[in-house]
Amino acid sequence: MHVVVVGAGLAGLSATERLLAGGAQVTLIEAGDRVGGRARTVRSFTDGQIAESGAEWIDTDHVRMLTLVRRFGLHLEGEGQVWTLLRRYLFRDGTLLSGADLDVLQPSLRRQLDEYQGRFEAFAEGIVDPSRPQDHPDAEQLDARSMADVAEQHELGDLARLFSQRNAQGEFAEEPNSVSALFVAQQRALTADADHQVRSHRLSGGMSQIAERWAATLPDGVLRTDEPVVSIDWSANNAEVRTRRSVVAADRVVLACALPALRRIAIRPPLPAPLAQGIDELGYGTVTKTALQFPSRSWPAGYANNDLASQRVYEPTIDQAGRAGILMAYTGGDGGRRLAELHESERMRVVAADMASMYGTPEPIAGFSRAWSEHARFGGSYAVYRPGQVCRYWEALRQPSGAVRLAGEHVATCTGYLEGAVESGETVAEWALQSQ
Repeated sequence: MHVVVVGAGLAGLSATERLLAGGAQVTLIEAGDRVGGRARTVRSFTDGQIAESGAEWIDTDHVRMLTLVRRFGLHLEGEGQVWTLLRRYLFRDGTLLSGADLDVLQPSLRRQLDEYQGRFEAFAEGIVDPSRPQDHPDAEQLDARSMADVAEQHELGDLARLFSQRNAQGEFAEEPNSVSALFVAQQRALTADADHQVRSHRLSGGMSQIAERWAATLPDGVLRTDEPVVSIDWSANNAEVRTRRSVVAADRVVLACALPALRRIAIRPPLPAPLAQGIDELGYGTVTKTALQFPSRSWPAGYANNDLASQRVYEPTIDQAGRAGILMAYTGGDGGRRLAELHESERMRVVAADMASMYGTPEPIAGFSRAWSEHARFGGSYAVYRPGQVCRYWEALRQPSGAVRLAGEHVATCTGYLEGAVESGETVAEWALQSQ
């Protein structure tokens, strides 16, 4: 059996390895000049410091990613981050407020946020199998509602609304009115039975290492880079993949690229309507990550939401050595889209001004700004199921069509994470091997 895998992110690498182990011949085709997809470490800072322009975290319940970390002799950084809606600081109206300050300013804030979060946890109780959220007894009703609808029902105060909005922009890279309540419940169901407090860790040395070391294990001739796919002709039993340099015949095709990239490939005949519509319409959140390095660390430790263009600011070098330090602005949803419209240097200028307002930082000595929505091969940060899209597309996107099937975080149970990308590669490889 010959399988063509399109896209050398973690989904494509996962599928390729599993297929090779099962005895298949594999051609892994990557349009860009590097492996890893949306796992992309920037190593151009002084003091040997790094920052992630893409995926940044491995959670303590991400068993596949943790297995890869151990396999490649890598290590997680620090004690890890526990995510809550109420971050350590809020910069608002020119003042940096601590959690204690917020308790005084709005005594009901924590209760409001707990009740708001608790609503989604209650929704999650109806999901028996997180891989099938469409089986929730109130699936259609919940899917028709957005995070904003739930927030409105709870009549959140202005501070609670700001934190709930920043949560949607950060976790789902989208505005609250563009995220399905059923999708949020599905995400909560993933960790509902966790036997420990889930913590998120950065990878010492950077996330790109996993993809780079994984690709280095592949036999010669398997991986082709700088080779965009132009068209795919498929039938029930085989397919022909045409790139800018070659034509490859295959028994099966695994499409492990982001859906916005897939929309640019001619597929003949057209895929079945539900699948084709899901590819064309599934939501993709927008994150613009802007990292600026300063000669010394003059800010307090901890995340800070703000009411500025940057939305949230944190230090990714908190566990890295060196006198210098990096601050990262993580800007999602509409704010991420507004920044993405600017040239990279202008984005950096806007964020530097925000950081100076918050912490009095000087001119940065290095930096980058990555707007994933502006890159045609990605078209966004990661998938987000918008209201109505779980019931409409969740199952359709996960079904094979003849010799073709999708892989990637957008069709994983752990949607939106590197863990999901690896999961999807394993799933699709097993399908291809079993369909021989």
